Amino acid sequence: MHIPSTPGYEVHDGPPSLGRLWARPDGDYPAGLWPRTELLRVCHDPTGWLTIEEHFHRSDDMYGGTHSVLIDAGFREHVLQSGTHWSGRSDVGKVELWSDGTFSDGLTASRDGDDGLMFFAAVREHHRFVLPTFEITPTFLWYWDAFPSEGGWSYLDSAGRSVELIRIAISMDEWKVDVSALEMRTFLAASGRELLVQMDYTILTTVEIDQFERVDDNHRTTWSNFDWFAIMDDGFIGDASAFSNVMGKYVVEGTVTARVRRIEARNADKNYVEYVYAVDPGTGDMRRHTCNPRLLGDHADNSRLHSMTPVYFSREVLNRYASEPSRYKVTASRIWCLDLWGLDISTNTAGLIEVYLGELGALPEGEQAHWLAHNIPPEGEMDEGRFRRDFLNQSVGSPDPVGDLRRARRRAAEATSALLGAPLWRGLDSQAATEFEALLGPTSNDPSALTAPTITLTKSLVDGMDPAPLKKFLGGSEPGEKSIALLRRLLSSLGDTEDTAEVFAALQAFRSAGGVAHLGGSKADAASARLGIDGMSPLEAFAHMTVRLANALNHVADLVEASPRQPEV
Repeated sequence: MHIPSTPGYEVHDGPPSLGRLWARPDGDYPAGLWPRTELLRVCHDPTGWLTIEEHFHRSDDMYGGTHSVLIDAGFREHVLQSGTHWSGRSDVGKVELWSDGTFSDGLTASRDGDDGLMFFAAVREHHRFVLPTFEITPTFLWYWDAFPSEGGWSYLDSAGRSVELIRIAISMDEWKVDVSALEMRTFLAASGRELLVQMDYTILTTVEIDQFERVDDNHRTTWSNFDWFAIMDDGFIGDASAFSNVMGKYVVEGTVTARVRRIEARNADKNYVEYVYAVDPGTGDMRRHTCNPRLLGDHADNSRLHSMTPVYFSREVLNRYASEPSRYKVTASRIWCLDLWGLDISTNTAGLIEVYLGELGALPEGEQAHWLAHNIPPEGEMDEGRFRRDFLNQSVGSPDPVGDLRRARRRAAEATSALLGAPLWRGLDSQAATEFEALLGPTSNDPSALTAPTITLTKSLVDGMDPAPLKKFLGGSEPGEKSIALLRRLLSSLGDTEDTAEVFAALQAFRSAGGVAHLGGSKADAASARLGIDGMSPLEAFAHMTVRLANALNHVADLVEASPRQPEV
C-alpha cells in the first residue's frame, strides 16, 4: 500500500537530515535526552526555512543556540576536521586590536587557524539597555534587492509579488532568525561559498531517574561533524537530575534553485500559457492559442494568429490588483505593477476585461497563470475607443467614469476654494486618498462587491466635505445643519434649480440604510431607489453612481465659477 508523504508526520521522506542518518546510541539514559528534534533540522540541502541564529534558555528543560558564518567552498574539510567547537567564535563578528598592533575588522577570521571564515549574520546584545539587534552581511540583501518587511526582510519576484526572505523574532532574552533555504543556496552558488551552521544545545531533565553511565557518541559525514553526550548531573545545572549536550557544525551547499533574482528570471526561458480566444462555431469547442509572441503573427504575417487578437476575462481578474493599491495601479486602460511590468486593458460592451494575446506573453510566467484562471470565451464587442485607437490610428479616448470623478472632485475643490477661501472638498488623509485613487468599482456581480466602493465614495465625497468654509461664507448655520444642508443652501443662493446636493444626500442615505455600513432594513429599497440604482447589478450601480456624482461635482463648479463673489442669502 502506498501512503502519500504527509509533512510533519514522517521522517523517511525528503532530504537526508542528521536525524535520519544518526541512530540513537545505546544506553540507559532517558530517551528525552536524545536531541531528535534538533538533529532533524540538520540538513546540507534544505528546502524550507533554515535557522541561522538562535538563542534561548529554559531552566527546566533546554538551552542553547545556533550561529552561522560563511566559508570558502574549498575550506569545508579543514573546518570540519578542526572539531565540533564553534569556529570563528573569537574573530568573526567582533572587532579586535591585538597586542601586536594587528587590527581585526570582524568580517573575516584572522586568528586560531580559522582562515577562510567570513561574517554572515549575528545577533548582538546591548547590556539589556535596548533589544538585541540582528545584523547580516549586506551582500546577501543586495543580491536579492531585499527590503524590510513585517517580521524580517522580503524581496520582489519578477511578477512584483513579495517573497519572504528572512524571518526575525527577537526579545530581550531569546531570539530566532530563519532564512529561506532556497534563496540561501542560490546566493551561496553565486558567491562560491558555503554556509557553516554551528549548533550547541543542552537538554535537561528534572525528574528522578535511575543512575546511568555516561554515554558519548560522535557522528561525522562529508558535510557535518557532531558530538553528543548524556550524563547524570552532579549539581552543575540547577535542579537537573541529568542532562545531555549536542555540539557541532554542518555545511549548507550552494546550488542554483528555482528561486532566482528578478533579472535572471526575466532573462530565463519561460513557459507560455494558452488562452481561449474564440469558440468553434461548428463544434462548440474552445479555440486556444499560446501567448508566446514568437508564435504569433502581425500586420505583415497573416499565416499565424495575430498578436492583437483580443482575449477576454471576467472582471474578477482585477481583484488581486484592486486589493493592493500600494503595489498595483489600475486605471480604465492599464495596470501597472510598481516599475516592474504593465498591461494595457479595456472593458468591452459585456463588461469583460479585454487584453491582446501577444501582450499577455510579456507578463511574468506566474502572472499569466493568474489571468488564465479568469479566461472566458468572447462575448460582447470591443470598446469603440480602443478599436479606433489601435486599428484606425485615431486619437480618441475611452470611457473612464472613475477618472472623470477624480477630475471633477479636484475641479470642484479648486472652484469652491476660490469662492470660500478654502476648498469645500478638503484633502483626504493618506488612507482615504489611497482608497480614492485606487477606486475601481465592483469586480464581481456579488451584491457585497458594491460595499467597499460605496464606502470609499462616501468617505471621499460626503465625509470629505469641510463645513467650516461654508459656515463662514454663509454667516453661520442653523442648529443641526450639516455639510450637505449647507451645500444645498449655498447652491440655492447661486441659482441652483436642480437640487445638485441631492445625490450626496442619497449616497449618504444608501451607506446608512442600504446595507453597506449597517445592516439593511426596511429602508434599504428606498435608499437604493433614491440613489437611482434599484434593480441594477453592482457594476451597473457603481457606474450610475460614479457618473451622477461626477456630474454633480461639475455642476457645483459651474455654478461657483459663474457666481458673484457674495451670495444672496
